[in-house]
Amino acid sequence: ENVFVLPDHMSLELGALVEPTAVAVHAVRQSQLKLGDTAAIFGAGPIGLLLLQAVKAAGAGRIIVVEVSDERRAKAMELGATHVINPVETDAVQ
Repeated sequence: ENVFVLPDHMSLELGALVEPTAVAVHAVRQSQLKLGDTAAIFGAGPIGLLLLQAVKAAGAGRIIVVEVSDERRAKAMELGATHVINPVETDAVQ
């Protein structure tokens, strides 16, 4: 009952993103984010980056991503984060 056949035109790589994307979209819906709100995302792994895109699409005004990895912080900026924080160098709560 939990198995879905991918359409013929959908690649396996794209199909692999369906579930994590659904997790990110569900999180935004549960958050009650409103247009112009600030969103903080802790972690810029695959789901964190999908969450970044989901809050951006939902109209977040400021999107702050907290991430240790230089590469992942750069990717977060590329995908639309307005601020990135390295928690090793900066107190993310402050």
